[in-house]
Amino acid sequence: MDTRKITNLKSELASIRREAVAAHIAGDQSKAACLTGKAVGMKTTLEVAEKVISASSDVSALGELEGVERVISALSPVPKCSESA
Repeated sequence: MDTRKITNLKSELASIRREAVAAHIAGDQSKAACLTGKAVGMKTTLEVAEKVISASSDVSALGELEGVERVISALSPVPKCSESA
C-alpha cells in the first residue's frame, strides 16, 4: 500500500469537507448530507488503511480493509452524490 495514495486521498477528503460545508451554507441539505457521509466513510476507511501501513501485524485492520473492498466490489457501481443530490 502506497502512503502517497493515502496523502492524496486525505487532500481529496479535505476538499469534500469544504464542498459539504459550502452545500450546507447554500441550503442544499441533500448534497451536504451526501458529501458529509462520503467524508465520514473516507475518513474511517483511511484510518483503517493507515493502521495497516503502520502496523503490518494488525490483522484485524487488514481484515476490515479487505471487507470494505469486498462490499464495494460487490455493490459496484456505487451511486455518487452528484447522482443522488
